[in-house]
Amino acid sequence: MLIATYLTREILRPFILVCGVLLLLMVSYSALGYLADAASSLIPPQLLVVLILAKTIAAFELFLPLALYITLLLGLGKLYSDQEISALQAAGMNIFGLVRALLPLILIVSILTALVSLFARPWAYDLRYSAKNQAEETYDFDRLESGYFYENEDSGRVYFVEEIDKSTLGLKNDIFVYELKNGFVRVIYSDQAYHVVNDKGEPPTMVFLDGTAYRLEEDGNDTVLNFNRMTVLPDEEETLAEEFKRKAAASSLLARSKVPNEIAEFQWRATSAVKAFLMALIAIFLAKTGPRQGRYGRLIGGILLFFLVHSGNLIIKTWIEQGKLSPVPGMWSGVIVLLVLTFVFSRRYA
Repeated sequence: MLIATYLTREILRPFILVCGVLLLLMVSYSALGYLADAASSLIPPQLLVVLILAKTIAAFELFLPLALYITLLLGLGKLYSDQEISALQAAGMNIFGLVRALLPLILIVSILTALVSLFARPWAYDLRYSAKNQAEETYDFDRLESGYFYENEDSGRVYFVEEIDKSTLGLKNDIFVYELKNGFVRVIYSDQAYHVVNDKGEPPTMVFLDGTAYRLEEDGNDTVLNFNRMTVLPDEEETLAEEFKRKAAASSLLARSKVPNEIAEFQWRATSAVKAFLMALIAIFLAKTGPRQGRYGRLIGGILLFFLVHSGNLIIKTWIEQGKLSPVPGMWSGVIVLLVLTFVFSRRYA
Protein backbone atom coordinates (compact mmCIF):
# COMPACT_ATOMS: atom_id res chain seq x y z
CA MET A 1 0.00 0.00 0.00
CA LEU A 2 2.81 2.43 0.88
CA ILE A 3 4.67 1.52 -2.30
CA ALA A 4 1.56 2.11 -4.42
CA THR A 5 1.00 5.48 -2.74
CA TYR A 6 4.61 6.48 -3.33
CA LEU A 7 4.55 5.47 -7.00
CA THR A 8 1.24 7.23 -7.58
CA ARG A 9 2.56 10.42 -5.98
CA GLU A 10 5.71 10.27 -8.11
CA ILE A 11 3.53 10.12 -11.26
CA LEU A 12 0.66 12.38 -10.18
CA ARG A 13 2.72 15.51 -9.48
CA PRO A 14 4.45 15.64 -12.88
CA PHE A 15 1.12 14.64 -14.52
CA ILE A 16 -0.52 17.80 -13.16
CA LEU A 17 2.50 19.82 -14.28
CA VAL A 18 2.42 18.41 -17.83
CA CYS A 19 -1.34 19.08 -18.03
CA GLY A 20 -0.69 22.67 -16.99
CA VAL A 21 2.04 23.09 -19.62
CA LEU A 22 -0.17 21.63 -22.36
CA LEU A 23 -3.03 23.88 -21.24
CA LEU A 24 -0.79 26.95 -21.37
CA LEU A 25 0.52 26.01 -24.80
CA MET A 26 -3.00 25.46 -26.13
CA VAL A 27 -4.32 28.76 -24.80
CA SER A 28 -1.28 30.63 -26.15
CA TYR A 29 -1.49 28.92 -29.55
CA SER A 30 -5.22 29.64 -29.87
CA ALA A 31 -4.85 33.24 -28.76
CA LEU A 32 -1.97 33.89 -31.16
CA GLY A 33 -3.91 32.23 -33.97
CA TYR A 34 -6.91 34.48 -33.47
CA LEU A 35 -4.80 37.60 -32.96
CA ALA A 36 -2.86 36.91 -36.16
CA ASP A 37 -6.11 36.71 -38.13
CA ALA A 38 -7.15 40.17 -39.30
CA ALA A 39 -10.83 39.18 -39.27
CA SER A 40 -10.57 38.40 -35.55
CA SER A 41 -10.09 42.10 -34.85
CA LEU A 42 -13.76 42.52 -35.80
CA ILE A 43 -14.94 40.01 -33.18
CA PRO A 44 -15.90 41.33 -29.73
CA PRO A 45 -13.26 40.40 -27.10
CA GLN A 46 -15.71 38.44 -24.94
CA LEU A 47 -16.50 36.14 -27.88
CA LEU A 48 -12.79 35.61 -28.55
CA VAL A 49 -12.39 34.45 -24.95
CA VAL A 50 -15.27 31.99 -25.42
CA LEU A 51 -13.74 30.65 -28.65
CA ILE A 52 -10.36 30.09 -26.98
CA LEU A 53 -11.96 28.47 -23.92
CA ALA A 54 -14.09 26.11 -26.03
CA LYS A 55 -11.12 25.07 -28.16
CA THR A 56 -9.03 24.38 -25.05
CA ILE A 57 -11.73 22.27 -23.36
CA ALA A 58 -12.13 20.15 -26.49
CA ALA A 59 -8.37 19.58 -26.62
CA PHE A 60 -8.39 17.87 -23.20
CA GLU A 61 -9.61 14.72 -24.92
CA LEU A 62 -6.05 14.45 -26.26
CA PHE A 63 -4.24 16.23 -23.43
CA LEU A 64 -5.25 13.86 -20.62
CA PRO A 65 -4.00 10.59 -22.17
CA LEU A 66 -0.95 12.35 -23.66
CA ALA A 67 0.00 13.90 -20.30
CA LEU A 68 -0.38 10.56 -18.51
CA TYR A 69 1.62 8.78 -21.22
CA ILE A 70 4.50 11.30 -21.09
CA THR A 71 4.44 11.36 -17.28
CA LEU A 72 4.67 7.56 -17.04
CA LEU A 73 7.61 7.50 -19.45
CA LEU A 74 9.41 10.29 -17.58
CA GLY A 75 8.47 9.32 -14.02
CA LEU A 76 9.18 5.63 -14.33
CA GLY A 77 12.28 6.37 -16.42
CA LYS A 78 13.59 8.44 -13.50
CA LEU A 79 12.83 5.65 -11.03
CA TYR A 80 14.60 3.12 -13.24
CA SER A 81 17.57 5.51 -13.62
CA ASP A 82 17.77 6.00 -9.85
CA GLN A 83 17.63 2.21 -9.32
CA GLU A 84 14.45 2.52 -7.24
CA ILE A 85 12.57 0.09 -9.47
CA SER A 86 15.49 -2.31 -9.19
CA ALA A 87 15.11 -2.16 -5.40
CA LEU A 88 11.41 -2.90 -5.69
CA GLN A 89 12.15 -5.81 -8.03
CA ALA A 90 14.63 -7.16 -5.53
CA ALA A 91 11.84 -7.03 -2.96
CA GLY A 92 9.65 -9.18 -5.22
CA MET A 93 7.69 -6.64 -7.31
CA ASN A 94 7.67 -7.39 -11.03
CA ILE A 95 6.43 -5.09 -13.80
CA PHE A 96 2.86 -6.35 -13.40
CA GLY A 97 3.00 -5.35 -9.74
CA LEU A 98 3.98 -1.91 -11.02
CA VAL A 99 0.87 -1.91 -13.22
CA ARG A 100 -1.33 -2.88 -10.26
CA ALA A 101 0.15 -0.09 -8.13
CA LEU A 102 -0.57 2.55 -10.79
CA LEU A 103 -3.88 1.06 -11.94
CA PRO A 104 -6.13 3.38 -9.83
CA LEU A 105 -4.50 6.50 -11.33
CA ILE A 106 -4.73 5.09 -14.85
CA LEU A 107 -8.41 4.23 -14.35
CA ILE A 108 -9.21 7.72 -13.01
CA VAL A 109 -7.53 9.42 -15.98
CA SER A 110 -9.26 7.03 -18.40
CA ILE A 111 -12.66 7.80 -16.86
CA LEU A 112 -11.95 11.54 -17.06
CA THR A 113 -11.00 11.08 -20.72
CA ALA A 114 -14.31 9.29 -21.34
CA LEU A 115 -16.27 12.09 -19.67
CA VAL A 116 -14.46 14.74 -21.69
CA SER A 117 -14.91 12.85 -24.96
CA LEU A 118 -18.56 11.90 -24.47
CA PHE A 119 -19.86 15.07 -22.81
CA ALA A 120 -17.42 17.95 -22.34
CA ARG A 121 -16.00 17.95 -25.88
CA PRO A 122 -19.42 18.02 -27.63
CA TRP A 123 -20.50 20.80 -25.26
CA ALA A 124 -17.31 22.72 -26.04
CA TYR A 125 -17.83 22.35 -29.79
CA ASP A 126 -21.44 23.48 -29.45
CA LEU A 127 -20.23 26.51 -27.49
CA ARG A 128 -17.57 27.15 -30.13
CA TYR A 129 -19.99 26.93 -33.07
CA SER A 130 -22.50 29.18 -31.31
CA ALA A 131 -19.79 31.72 -30.54
CA LYS A 132 -18.56 31.59 -34.14
CA ASN A 133 -22.05 32.23 -35.49
CA GLN A 134 -22.61 35.02 -33.01
CA ALA A 135 -19.20 36.52 -33.78
CA GLU A 136 -19.97 36.48 -37.49
CA GLU A 137 -23.33 38.10 -36.95
CA THR A 138 -21.97 40.74 -34.59
CA TYR A 139 -18.84 41.81 -36.44
CA ASP A 140 -17.91 45.30 -35.32
CA PHE A 141 -17.61 46.87 -38.78
CA ASP A 142 -16.63 50.19 -37.24
CA ARG A 143 -13.26 48.54 -36.52
CA LEU A 144 -12.55 47.83 -40.20
CA GLU A 145 -9.28 49.45 -41.24
CA SER A 146 -8.54 50.65 -44.73
CA GLY A 147 -6.17 48.74 -46.96
CA TYR A 148 -6.71 45.30 -45.37
CA PHE A 149 -8.52 42.19 -46.55
CA TYR A 150 -10.68 40.62 -43.83
CA GLU A 151 -11.55 37.01 -44.53
CA ASN A 152 -14.02 34.85 -42.65
CA GLU A 153 -13.12 31.27 -43.57
CA ASP A 154 -16.32 29.78 -42.14
CA SER A 155 -18.73 31.99 -44.08
CA GLY A 156 -16.52 32.48 -47.14
CA ARG A 157 -16.80 36.29 -46.93
CA VAL A 158 -14.00 38.72 -47.75
CA TYR A 159 -14.15 42.45 -46.92
CA PHE A 160 -11.90 45.20 -48.26
CA VAL A 161 -12.16 48.93 -47.58
CA GLU A 162 -10.03 51.42 -49.47
CA GLU A 163 -10.82 54.40 -47.27
CA ILE A 164 -12.65 55.17 -44.03
CA ASP A 165 -14.24 58.56 -43.50
CA LYS A 166 -13.74 59.29 -39.80
CA SER A 167 -15.70 62.53 -40.05
CA THR A 168 -18.90 60.63 -40.86
CA LEU A 169 -18.90 58.15 -37.98
CA GLY A 170 -16.88 55.48 -39.72
CA LEU A 171 -18.52 55.61 -43.16
CA LYS A 172 -16.62 53.25 -45.49
CA ASN A 173 -15.63 54.53 -48.92
CA ASP A 174 -14.98 52.18 -51.83
CA ILE A 175 -15.88 48.93 -50.08
CA PHE A 176 -15.62 45.50 -51.68
CA VAL A 177 -17.40 42.38 -50.37
CA TYR A 178 -16.92 38.89 -51.79
CA GLU A 179 -19.03 35.98 -50.58
CA LEU A 180 -18.95 32.35 -51.69
CA LYS A 181 -22.38 30.74 -51.31
CA ASN A 182 -23.81 27.36 -52.25
CA GLY A 183 -23.87 27.36 -56.04
CA PHE A 184 -23.01 31.02 -56.64
CA VAL A 185 -20.70 33.89 -55.78
CA ARG A 186 -21.93 37.28 -54.58
CA VAL A 187 -19.80 40.36 -55.09
CA ILE A 188 -20.73 43.85 -53.93
CA TYR A 189 -18.80 47.00 -54.72
CA SER A 190 -20.10 50.38 -53.57
CA ASP A 191 -18.90 53.93 -53.12
CA GLN A 192 -19.98 53.98 -49.50
CA ALA A 193 -21.29 51.59 -46.84
CA TYR A 194 -22.14 51.49 -43.17
CA HIS A 195 -23.77 49.04 -40.79
CA VAL A 196 -26.84 49.44 -38.64
CA VAL A 197 -27.00 47.87 -35.19
CA ASN A 198 -30.49 46.48 -34.60
CA ASP A 199 -32.39 46.28 -31.34
CA LYS A 200 -33.12 43.18 -29.23
CA GLY A 201 -29.75 41.57 -29.93
CA GLU A 202 -30.52 40.97 -33.61
CA PRO A 203 -27.55 40.76 -36.03
CA PRO A 204 -26.49 44.04 -37.67
CA THR A 205 -27.39 44.83 -41.28
CA MET A 206 -25.08 46.32 -43.89
CA VAL A 207 -26.25 49.30 -45.96
CA PHE A 208 -24.47 49.96 -49.27
CA LEU A 209 -24.79 53.24 -51.21
CA ASP A 210 -24.20 53.80 -54.94
CA GLY A 211 -22.74 50.57 -56.16
CA THR A 212 -23.08 47.36 -58.11
CA ALA A 213 -23.96 43.85 -56.93
CA TYR A 214 -23.06 40.73 -58.89
CA ARG A 215 -24.53 37.25 -58.52
CA LEU A 216 -22.30 34.84 -60.42
CA GLU A 217 -23.95 31.46 -61.01
CA GLU A 218 -22.16 28.22 -61.83
CA ASP A 219 -24.26 27.79 -64.98
CA GLY A 220 -23.27 31.24 -66.26
CA ASN A 221 -26.71 32.78 -65.68
CA ASP A 222 -25.29 35.80 -63.87
CA THR A 223 -27.14 38.81 -62.50
CA VAL A 224 -25.88 42.39 -62.26
CA LEU A 225 -27.69 44.99 -60.15
CA ASN A 226 -26.88 48.70 -60.02
CA PHE A 227 -28.28 50.40 -56.93
CA ASN A 228 -28.45 53.67 -55.10
CA ARG A 229 -29.11 52.03 -51.74
CA MET A 230 -29.09 48.35 -50.83
CA THR A 231 -29.55 46.74 -47.41
CA VAL A 232 -28.07 43.27 -46.86
CA LEU A 233 -29.79 41.28 -44.12
CA PRO A 234 -28.14 38.39 -42.20
CA ASP A 235 -28.41 35.04 -43.96
CA GLU A 236 -30.99 33.10 -41.96
CA GLU A 237 -30.58 29.94 -44.01
CA GLU A 238 -26.87 29.85 -43.27
CA THR A 239 -27.54 30.21 -39.55
CA LEU A 240 -30.04 27.36 -39.64
CA ALA A 241 -27.52 25.15 -41.43
CA GLU A 242 -25.23 25.48 -38.43
CA GLU A 243 -27.79 24.04 -36.02
CA PHE A 244 -26.43 20.50 -36.37
CA LYS A 245 -22.72 19.94 -36.21
CA ARG A 246 -21.45 16.40 -35.87
CA LYS A 247 -18.75 17.18 -33.31
CA ALA A 248 -21.24 19.16 -31.22
CA ALA A 249 -24.01 16.54 -31.37
CA ALA A 250 -24.96 14.71 -28.19
CA SER A 251 -23.41 11.27 -27.85
CA SER A 252 -26.83 9.71 -27.21
CA LEU A 253 -28.01 11.07 -30.56
CA LEU A 254 -24.96 9.82 -32.47
CA ALA A 255 -25.29 6.37 -30.88
CA ARG A 256 -28.57 5.85 -32.78
CA SER A 257 -27.31 7.21 -36.08
CA LYS A 258 -26.85 5.13 -39.24
CA VAL A 259 -24.85 7.79 -41.09
CA PRO A 260 -21.19 6.72 -41.55
CA ASN A 261 -19.58 10.00 -40.45
CA GLU A 262 -21.78 10.17 -37.35
CA ILE A 263 -21.03 6.53 -36.53
CA ALA A 264 -17.31 7.31 -36.83
CA GLU A 265 -17.66 10.30 -34.50
CA PHE A 266 -19.51 8.26 -31.86
CA GLN A 267 -17.04 5.37 -32.05
CA TRP A 268 -14.17 7.86 -31.68
CA ARG A 269 -15.72 9.08 -28.44
CA ALA A 270 -16.62 5.60 -27.19
CA THR A 271 -13.09 4.25 -27.70
CA SER A 272 -11.21 7.24 -26.28
CA ALA A 273 -11.06 5.92 -22.69
CA VAL A 274 -10.00 2.43 -23.80
CA LYS A 275 -7.23 3.88 -25.96
CA ALA A 276 -6.05 6.07 -23.07
CA PHE A 277 -5.97 3.05 -20.76
CA LEU A 278 -4.03 0.85 -23.18
CA MET A 279 -1.55 3.60 -24.07
CA ALA A 280 -0.85 4.08 -20.35
CA LEU A 281 -0.09 0.36 -20.01
CA ILE A 282 2.22 0.55 -23.03
CA ALA A 283 4.00 3.51 -21.41
CA ILE A 284 4.67 1.44 -18.27
CA PHE A 285 6.24 -1.34 -20.34
CA LEU A 286 8.21 1.09 -22.54
CA ALA A 287 9.57 2.98 -19.52
CA LYS A 288 11.67 -0.01 -18.53
CA THR A 289 15.24 1.03 -19.31
CA GLY A 290 18.69 -0.43 -18.86
CA PRO A 291 21.24 1.04 -16.47
CA ARG A 292 23.05 2.90 -19.26
CA GLN A 293 20.02 4.35 -21.05
CA GLY A 294 19.12 7.07 -18.55
CA ARG A 295 15.72 8.42 -17.60
CA TYR A 296 14.98 9.71 -21.13
CA GLY A 297 16.04 6.52 -22.88
CA ARG A 298 12.70 5.73 -24.49
CA LEU A 299 11.00 9.14 -24.37
CA ILE A 300 11.42 10.17 -28.01
CA GLY A 301 10.51 6.74 -29.38
CA GLY A 302 7.55 6.54 -27.01
CA ILE A 303 6.18 9.93 -28.07
CA LEU A 304 6.58 8.99 -31.74
CA LEU A 305 4.63 5.80 -31.03
CA PHE A 306 1.83 7.77 -29.34
CA PHE A 307 1.35 10.10 -32.28
CA LEU A 308 1.68 7.23 -34.74
CA VAL A 309 -1.19 5.47 -32.97
CA HIS A 310 -3.18 8.71 -32.83
CA SER A 311 -2.65 9.35 -36.55
CA GLY A 312 -3.62 5.78 -37.35
CA ASN A 313 -6.90 6.20 -35.49
CA LEU A 314 -7.57 9.44 -37.37
CA ILE A 315 -7.06 7.57 -40.65
CA ILE A 316 -9.47 4.83 -39.54
CA LYS A 317 -12.05 7.49 -38.61
CA THR A 318 -11.66 9.15 -42.02
CA TRP A 319 -12.08 5.84 -43.83
CA ILE A 320 -15.30 5.12 -41.93
CA GLU A 321 -16.62 8.57 -42.81
CA GLN A 322 -15.80 8.00 -46.48
CA GLY A 323 -17.32 4.53 -46.51
CA LYS A 324 -13.98 2.84 -47.21
CA LEU A 325 -14.10 0.89 -43.94
CA SER A 326 -17.04 -0.89 -42.39
CA PRO A 327 -18.45 0.56 -39.15
CA VAL A 328 -17.97 -2.95 -37.72
CA PRO A 329 -15.45 -3.18 -36.17
CA GLY A 330 -14.79 0.44 -37.23
CA MET A 331 -12.80 2.40 -34.65
CA TRP A 332 -12.57 -0.73 -32.54
CA SER A 333 -10.06 -2.09 -35.04
CA GLY A 334 -7.63 0.51 -33.68
CA VAL A 335 -8.34 -0.75 -30.17
CA ILE A 336 -7.61 -4.31 -31.30
CA VAL A 337 -4.24 -3.17 -32.68
CA LEU A 338 -3.50 -1.47 -29.35
CA LEU A 339 -4.41 -4.67 -27.49
CA VAL A 340 -1.94 -6.59 -29.63
CA LEU A 341 0.76 -3.94 -29.05
CA THR A 342 0.11 -4.04 -25.31
CA PHE A 343 0.47 -7.83 -25.27
CA VAL A 344 3.67 -7.69 -27.34
CA PHE A 345 5.28 -5.04 -25.09
CA SER A 346 4.20 -6.85 -21.93
CA ARG A 347 5.90 -10.04 -23.14
CA ARG A 348 9.03 -8.22 -24.29
CA TYR A 349 9.62 -6.01 -21.24
CA ALA A 350 8.17 -8.23 -18.52
